[in-house]
Amino acid sequence: MTTRSTRVCAQCRAELPQGSRRSRRYCSAACRTRGWRTMRARRAAIDAGGEAIRALLEGRPHPWPQFRCRECGSTWYAADTPFHTRKRSDAIYCSHRCRTRAWRRRRAVHQASPVQQPSPGDGFR
Repeated sequence: MTTRSTRVCAQCRAELPQGSRRSRRYCSAACRTRGWRTMRARRAAIDAGGEAIRALLEGRPHPWPQFRCRECGSTWYAADTPFHTRKRSDAIYCSHRCRTRAWRRRRAVHQASPVQQPSPGDGFR
C-alpha cells in the first residue's frame, strides 16, 4: 500500500487540485500574486539590510512615516512596506470602513442642523 502525499499551496496551504502538473506551487492566481508580492517585499527588506524592520520591531525610529486614523485611532505606515499596508501618504482614514463611518457621521450632523430660512426683508431686490 502506497500513500500519496497531498501537495499544498505555497501561500495559503490549501490542497492543490488533483491532476495538476508537478511544478504547480499555488492553488489560484490570487495566491500566486500574493506569493510574488511577499517574495518581492522580503527581497526589498533584505536588500535594505533589514535595518528598517529590525528598527520597527525594536521600537526605534524607522524610515516609514506613521499616521493615525481620525475615526478609530488606529495607526498605519504610509509606504510600500514589507507589511503590505500600501497606504497613501495623504490618507486620513485607515480603511474604507472608517471613511464611510466618518461620512455618515458628517451627513447626520449636517441633516440634524436646522436650515435657516431668510427673513422676508433680507433678500435681494
